Amino acid sequence: MPLTIYRKGLKWWIRGRADGIDGYIDRSLRTSDEAVATAKLAEIERQARQRAILGPDAPSEKDELTFAAAVILYPAKPAEAGYLQKILPHLAAKKVRDITPNEVRNLGRQIYPKAATDTWRRQVVVPISAVINNAHQIKGTPPIKVKAYTPAERQAQDAARGKQSRAEKTPGSWEWLDKFREHANPYMSALALFMFTTGARVTQAIELVPDDLDLQNHRVWMPPSKGHPAQWVSITTDMVVTLANLPPRNGKVFGYANRHSIYGPWQHACKQAGIEYIGPHAAGRHGFGTETVVRRGVNPVDVAKHGRWSSPRVLLDTYAHSRQGSQNVLDAFSREEKRKSAKPKQSRFNK
Repeated sequence: MPLTIYRKGLKWWIRGRADGIDGYIDRSLRTSDEAVATAKLAEIERQARQRAILGPDAPSEKDELTFAAAVILYPAKPAEAGYLQKILPHLAAKKVRDITPNEVRNLGRQIYPKAATDTWRRQVVVPISAVINNAHQIKGTPPIKVKAYTPAERQAQDAARGKQSRAEKTPGSWEWLDKFREHANPYMSALALFMFTTGARVTQAIELVPDDLDLQNHRVWMPPSKGHPAQWVSITTDMVVTLANLPPRNGKVFGYANRHSIYGPWQHACKQAGIEYIGPHAAGRHGFGTETVVRRGVNPVDVAKHGRWSSPRVLLDTYAHSRQGSQNVLDAFSREEKRKSAKPKQSRFNK
């Protein structure tokens, strides 16, 4: 039988026969990640074919390193592993040195034909580049640099799929949050308040465990995210009281296994409250940025530091949303015009 992978307990195993392999094998791949197991299978099959055809006259490891083998070398996070699992059928057996930037750019369209160019970049270009450049550091294979998609390419893809990307998000507000919390269960209510008052991402919030709480000192140990290290983050008194009265569930502070498990209850709470649906990220992190900078006038430098943005510019460009846009600007000019018209004009002869 050909080589196949199967789950045994928490780990993936491989079994079967292949040319270049003596006898039947049935052994653990020593991984619980299906993407890594799939990559290992592809690499074992490649090496078996190479032994069967070339024997000892095989090229160097650097020249022959396949994408599947490079994936094994790469310490992928759970989300990246999911993206790589969809990429592997297209690149697994291909040698890393033969993968071109243009091929990587075009692969997004093949895997996600109805997705935006932002999705292609995030779920195809970024993980492939990370795997190849990691192999460059370890094995000396050529690095790769993929050109970004242009605004024209983004607009063309949006037209082809009939949907605009990068739509303006509606940020959360205190008024929206209060109505939401009235109809959400206690864990969902606390989660929404936590994200809104700390700027935490959904994945950071749901990863919190009881040992991360230091309520006596009004702080929590926030998990790392997007290049930012784990760190202590101060919380409000209201948040301290809320968490103190929230029993741990399933070993977690908020009781949810992963970010996908919160969307159903979140949508239900919005429907019960009769309010506009605002997703967790927009209600939380975007709401935090807009509430502090735009509505409360807090210094963006302070907000960026507390919310763990790399710079105030990132905060202002993406997370601080205008409340009324041009109307506020026009009102400011209108007030100035009224002030000038109300002021008596002085004649040069009356000076």
